[in-house]
Amino acid sequence: MKLNQNGIGIYKILTIIFLLALVTILYLPQLFDLNAREMTEKCIANMKEVKAAAEQYVREREDTRIGTTELVRAGLLKLSQEECPEGGIGDKYFLTIENIDDELVITVKCPNEHSFPTHTLVTID
Repeated sequence: MKLNQNGIGIYKILTIIFLLALVTILYLPQLFDLNAREMTEKCIANMKEVKAAAEQYVREREDTRIGTTELVRAGLLKLSQEECPEGGIGDKYFLTIENIDDELVITVKCPNEHSFPTHTLVTID
């Protein structure tokens, strides 16, 4: 094996480069917090689905006393969409339906909003 002027072989250099690349690749998701962003986007998408399902349920049945479980039973919502992906099992979204000035206002809140403040659904109607 040939040595360069410093006495370091090519295999040692390649090994060091490979290890640095491997550590960088493994550390990148944590560096940019990609997993948290993905979970936040999934939670917000779930809340949008819950709101759309609640609007459809109220339009079809004219019943405002519902929860996410009724939406799943009616086939308007998937079981995986009624819970926050970052929470534990059973962390279902809070769904409130109010009739304000003859206009239906549907609000969906994440049960883990206190731990994850970015889990908020902002809708402008």
